[in-house]
Amino acid sequence: MAGEYDFSELRNYLMGQMALGETELFFDEPWTLTRMSAGGPQVAVPRHNPPPIPPVAAPVRPSVPRNPPPRFPTSAAPTSAPSDGSVLDVPIPPSANPVTGVQNMFGEVAVGSAGGLAAPAPRAIKRTISPYESAASLQNFYSDIKAEALYAKEPDIAQYMGPEHPKYLFLLPAVKPGADPAAFFQSPVGEMLVRLFASLNVPQEHIGVTYFFKSTERPLAPLLETALKKMLTKELSFIAPQAMVVFGQPLFHQLFGKAKNFDNLAGTDQDFAGVKTCCLVDPYAMVNDKQMKWLTWKVHIPRSTLFAK
Repeated sequence: MAGEYDFSELRNYLMGQMALGETELFFDEPWTLTRMSAGGPQVAVPRHNPPPIPPVAAPVRPSVPRNPPPRFPTSAAPTSAPSDGSVLDVPIPPSANPVTGVQNMFGEVAVGSAGGLAAPAPRAIKRTISPYESAASLQNFYSDIKAEALYAKEPDIAQYMGPEHPKYLFLLPAVKPGADPAAFFQSPVGEMLVRLFASLNVPQEHIGVTYFFKSTERPLAPLLETALKKMLTKELSFIAPQAMVVFGQPLFHQLFGKAKNFDNLAGTDQDFAGVKTCCLVDPYAMVNDKQMKWLTWKVHIPRSTLFAK
């Protein structure tokens, strides 16, 4: 069976869960088990079992109570016992209010608020609160996420760099191998973006930079993306930019979902965690591609109201 199915998505799911540790548990993450096929497309096998076949109904047998309750006729009952030894029917006075409910096998009656079945007690759902969710400052936030299982093995994490409450916040996917996050604006990509936004009357002093994954770039499992989105939401509450610029199609899908079309929505006004957001192409690909520079300047940026003069 191991050679018949493709377990790559399940493997990514479990690796992501191990990277999160015990503080973050996600039970509803979808993953699909696919069957390996030699000459045709893969056939998806649903995760959930098919609905059970309803059993054939057995013939209904009349149930005979062991201790039949007394019968209460609506008419008035005689005041004396009958001479033939039959059971005496005693009427219920109109003022009486009998208890309604269902009697179980132990003779206990469950009564609801309206006289029906009692509703089951709600189950208590326990959720572990990560320390960074209660951080009081940006520096405390970085100290708390460094202690998370996601970053516990990382030698260092890239922190926000820029002015307090910037006009524009640049969000990059992750730190490139060998790059220095503190010297981003001195790199060829940073210098290109400074020139680009200077043409939009946005000086470098109004721009801040942070990273979605605050370490060296590597593939991320969907579970890690979910945790990073929650961390980014908390980080934005401290930075509080006027607008955010997201770079790269993969990062666009990580934030807004894979169902959205990047080509149609690049440059348009979006919203993430209450922050006005615009998505542009990957600047590392743009720096050496004049066609992507032209597409960004002539098509994507004019779509947004964030850069209106």
